[in-house]
Amino acid sequence: MILHSRYIYSSSGCLPSLMGIIIFIKSFIYHGFAPGDTSPVIARRRAKTRNKPTANRTLHTPHSILRSKANRHDPTTKQTSLPEDLFHSYMENEDLLPPLVGKTVAITGTTTGLGFALARCAIVKNAAVVLLLNRKSERSERSEKDLHKYAGNGDDDNPPDPTAASKTVIKSIDCDLMSLDSVKKAGRGDQPGTDGFDVQMQTNMLSHFLLTSLVYPSMEDAAEKRGEARIVSQSSSAREFPKVLETKYFEKCDEGTLGGNDAWLISQLALGKDGPWARYGQTKLANSAFAMALHHKLAESKSKIKSVACEPGYSVTPLQSTKHFAGSWLSMLDFMVPKQSASDGSLNAAMACFSPEAKSGDLYAPEKGMIGKPMKVVAGGERQKTGRFGSDKNTCDHEQQKLVWEACEKAFGIEFVV
Repeated sequence: MILHSRYIYSSSGCLPSLMGIIIFIKSFIYHGFAPGDTSPVIARRRAKTRNKPTANRTLHTPHSILRSKANRHDPTTKQTSLPEDLFHSYMENEDLLPPLVGKTVAITGTTTGLGFALARCAIVKNAAVVLLLNRKSERSERSEKDLHKYAGNGDDDNPPDPTAASKTVIKSIDCDLMSLDSVKKAGRGDQPGTDGFDVQMQTNMLSHFLLTSLVYPSMEDAAEKRGEARIVSQSSSAREFPKVLETKYFEKCDEGTLGGNDAWLISQLALGKDGPWARYGQTKLANSAFAMALHHKLAESKSKIKSVACEPGYSVTPLQSTKHFAGSWLSMLDFMVPKQSASDGSLNAAMACFSPEAKSGDLYAPEKGMIGKPMKVVAGGERQKTGRFGSDKNTCDHEQQKLVWEACEKAFGIEFVV
């Protein structure tokens, strides 16, 4: 199982109201970026130049203990005092999230926020193995240490807990999504690496496409032996921003050729100008369209693998504490937007990954838009009438699905046959 690693938009030809724009901007930015994800701000921090191409059922663990462990160790709770009641209610309900005994879960991007919360869910639900795919760093080492405490494995400072219900084996795999060589090594590929793609597109989509292609044979073996396997793609409400996908965002580029990082946010939202948020929207539409494209290909080949997608709503993660947001005019508007904890936001991914009700071609999102219980806004590759904002027209468009698949194949010079 792989977790890949975000509304108000007027397409009537006139500008949205200023309030509409402000609310959209806030929902867009503070959305809680996905496991394995890169936002425009993070991309800027990493590249520091204009769109710079990349460089070389009841829980066996008492619920009170789970809560206390979360308060002590979970880095997703250090950034906010938002409640996790929804998360805990789902964790206690085995009809919603059954035990994962005997299953292996691999997640890209687990150092903090949504990815950490999903890994925590898998461990408490007794997955046999949880693989953490992260760029090697002090943060990744610290987060792995924190996750071991949920499994009762102990560490240098704490002895193993023999009373812990979970005996999950936790293993880190060095996987830097901004390095194709690293992705190929993680996927056990042996082709030479390439560089030069937009940072966000490579991190959010291209590297995950490559990783999926590399592990696909193993996923088929697992599905045949166990009855199913799942590939889950994390998207965002930002998938509703682009009118259509454009191939130029999937190609190698020179610095500054895709709008750079200085374009006004409103000009990108209202006028369709290139810029970091335009590029981000492209990557998140690519994620959801890829998930649906994979679903259709798997169905045609009668595979037992499921391709499922999700988005987190507005989930507060450590991203909001970075210097890029603190004190900014956007942070002053934070009170205007409903928000939830990263743990609650991760439930959309948890349902996509672990729920018996999840089918291939489903897309989970919060029922109230920014917050709330997970619900299917796309089912079996078809849009659902939910009364929720967002149409997912592009996500379910076969031409858009074809475009993202072919563009990713072209980027690597490979053919990914399902």
